[in-house]
Amino acid sequence: MRPVIEHRDPSGPGRACAIVLALLLGSAAGAAAEDFRTGGTGAALGTMRLLADEFTANNPDIRITTVPNLGSSGGIKAVVAGAIDLAVTSRPMNESERKLGAVEIEYARTPFVFAVSAKSRVSSITSGELADIYAGRMVTWADGSPVRIVLRPASDHDTQIVKSISPEIRRGLLVAEARPGVRFAVHDQDAADDLERIAGAIGPSSLALIVSEKRGLKALTLDGSDPTVTNAASGAYPYYKNLFFVTGAKRSAAVERFVAFVQSPAGRKILARNGQWIP
Repeated sequence: MRPVIEHRDPSGPGRACAIVLALLLGSAAGAAAEDFRTGGTGAALGTMRLLADEFTANNPDIRITTVPNLGSSGGIKAVVAGAIDLAVTSRPMNESERKLGAVEIEYARTPFVFAVSAKSRVSSITSGELADIYAGRMVTWADGSPVRIVLRPASDHDTQIVKSISPEIRRGLLVAEARPGVRFAVHDQDAADDLERIAGAIGPSSLALIVSEKRGLKALTLDGSDPTVTNAASGAYPYYKNLFFVTGAKRSAAVERFVAFVQSPAGRKILARNGQWIP
């Protein structure tokens, strides 16, 4: 019996085409020359809104619109189609995407974390316990309450990171993906919503999303290491997501100014306050 996926995938072909078409029509409706649109991975959207607010406060001639979650792949497709001007992704482009003429710049990194509700008494976990949770061998927390796993689709980059942590976790996750009734969350915000509202839930997220969106979530210490920016940057916490800007071969002056702002001391401060660092 195949797992039950409880969220529709808005990045499917029909939905993706509809989003790109809507964005193109919106652009054609008459945006000013210094307006631009950004969108992509949910891990970066909260911080992008904060960066855009600070940037436009000091550059009132530019208006930035952050579109709803497109995912990394959807963001790249939207840039290539001209529907948005700046995509944010949490994975590098593949060869076929590069052949379409898109260009990427790594602008930050953020700890990749396993999260639970802020109300949970759980504060730490080991990789062995994660393997047991995914495999169905550990079904309750220390207080006896049930463990509820929140998964991402098998093709999602977060799933690939989880599987890379250890062979035991990889094997356990494959078991979990085939379990009837397992909860799948399509996008980062879907997963965060589930982790906040489902009692006993645990699943992958990023420090950037949790902090920038002021989520009611707790990033767990993993194998004795806290998932802080300092630990991730030093290698003491070894799991992180790379965050990229993706544009077409040519960038507008407004996009160039925004990218420069993100890389400036003022932009770095906003990144640092929201769980990111510039490598």
